[in-house]
Amino acid sequence: MQKATAGEFLTPLGKRGNVYNYIVTSPGQGVQKPGMLDPWLTLSAARDRIAIWSDAVKFDLVTASRDENSLRDTAVAQPVIIAAALLSLSLLREKVDISGDSALFAGHSVGELAAGVGAGYLTDEAALTLAGVRGGAMSSACALAATGMAAVMPTKRGGASDDEIVAKTHEHGLSTANRNGCNQFVVAGPLDAVEHFADAPPEGMRVMKLDVAGAFHTSAMDSAISPFADAVNSCPVSAPSSPMIGNSDGAIIAGPSDFKKRLIAQINSVVRWDLCAAAIAAAGTADTLFIELAPSGPLTRLAERLDAKFQTVAIREPGDVELLSGEFAID
Repeated sequence: MQKATAGEFLTPLGKRGNVYNYIVTSPGQGVQKPGMLDPWLTLSAARDRIAIWSDAVKFDLVTASRDENSLRDTAVAQPVIIAAALLSLSLLREKVDISGDSALFAGHSVGELAAGVGAGYLTDEAALTLAGVRGGAMSSACALAATGMAAVMPTKRGGASDDEIVAKTHEHGLSTANRNGCNQFVVAGPLDAVEHFADAPPEGMRVMKLDVAGAFHTSAMDSAISPFADAVNSCPVSAPSSPMIGNSDGAIIAGPSDFKKRLIAQINSVVRWDLCAAAIAAAGTADTLFIELAPSGPLTRLAERLDAKFQTVAIREPGDVELLSGEFAID
């Protein structure tokens, strides 16, 4: 893939078979940084929308987004990430036709909530409400036991294979939480096991302990299932207006019921972004633009390593949408 340069604009061509003009993705937890909502506050009506969302999650999103310590709390980080993604999605929709079959949506972990808005399953308010419940339930689960996560990848020379990484992960009493593709993994489990794995990596592996509150996407999150499932099952979910692929297998989500089941199951199940990436690569051509919603970064970097020809744009602030559509109006 190649990064799009300023001024380039891909004229929408519509869906061609199973090939799309736009691939729109939303990142998961770990991309948050202080002040990430500030650039979006210049947009018309953004403050009003954030005020409504803050009421939904029961804390001030803007204030929390500026506090590094607050952002370390899963209960805070997840709603703030979704708020940033939805603000960027709203502006993107104003400038580019990503409706109907012109775009394919996907989200990594909690990013599936923002992707669900893009695909038409959820309203903004529903996505923020679910992010608040999800983040709170997972934060509570983290408090039950000392768990953690680590990033794992092969060394540059004599690097371990994917199968060897998975096998060694299990030998050390850890679970594979994320298979991100491009030989990148996130493993998780008891904190002492994670620290031992990071301090003495198996041969052919590079391991870096992550600054997270617990072992997401593993059985350590089992207690978060019930409160989140209650919220999902009571949440109105619409028939989609655009296709969306799911984290577990990279397959097109079959409809509202399937969407709900996948959201719930994802809490303590491995994220198979490698399978999503394969589906994304097959769904694009040289005329396809890969877009990562704010806060953006990791999915674009992974996409650029794929053997695919389409261009990429990572949206971090309103000015990045200028890459797609030229000038746009701000307050």
